[in-house]
Amino acid sequence: MAKSWCDLESKNISKNLPYGRFLHFLIVFLLLSTKPTYSQNTSPSPDQTSRILYKKYEFILECPMYRCDVEGNKLDPERLTAQIGSKFLLIEVKKDTCIIRFLINSKKAKKKRLDFSDDDIEYYKYFRITKAQLDYKAIPSNTQKLAFTLGSVITPLKLRFSPFDFSKDFTIGSTFGVKYTKSDFAPVSFSGLLGIGVSSITLDSFSTAGKTKSKQETLAFTPSLGFMLEFGNAQIGVFTGIDMLSSTNPLFDNYIYKNKPWISIGFGYSIFTGNGGKR
Repeated sequence: MAKSWCDLESKNISKNLPYGRFLHFLIVFLLLSTKPTYSQNTSPSPDQTSRILYKKYEFILECPMYRCDVEGNKLDPERLTAQIGSKFLLIEVKKDTCIIRFLINSKKAKKKRLDFSDDDIEYYKYFRITKAQLDYKAIPSNTQKLAFTLGSVITPLKLRFSPFDFSKDFTIGSTFGVKYTKSDFAPVSFSGLLGIGVSSITLDSFSTAGKTKSKQETLAFTPSLGFMLEFGNAQIGVFTGIDMLSSTNPLFDNYIYKNKPWISIGFGYSIFTGNGGKR
């Protein structure tokens, strides 16, 4: 029976590296974590609709609305206008009608305790807008500036020093760290990340100080540290790390970049963020 490429590669890794099996499982995990997912654009199910309730939003355009009760029944025929920047809570969605309640300014909240008594009803006024207005005139409001983030990063090229070299040794790995979102309006965020990954290293006459004349590819374990800028769905960052060869590699002591950091530009995406967002 013919052996698959994965079986042969697994044996080669285990044979050449002391952590071969660990690296093999790490590669499989990284490949699975970076596998793209596809979904059809269908109407949200009742469960999906319930997930958007009680979510905070912010108007980015003026929005006409009507006063209503908590069940969505119109109380006043006078049309009101919500101003840009007004933050509100989505209470309920009934077909094409959304019931909202505006959030109280934090300074007012400190001066007046919130309850459901009649004399405090002004803080609990409900309004109704359409689903289309929610989709086109409001965006989710960022209520969590800092969040935990988990993702994957690929560094296709590396800049090395002492001696200087620009190589195509690429790294694929997983990252985790802290994500800071700057603005509610612009989808821009910054992340400080720690990462672990697997690198493909080229060993030749130059990188081994002439100890080998042939060119060979080998794997290395790579811890890294980086800074990522995210704008919408695009992510780009600057990373530095160290490629750690196996101690059983015959050229381990001759590798001129042993324990020397590299610098690279990385591309990646978030798998999970602490505020509940997934990509």
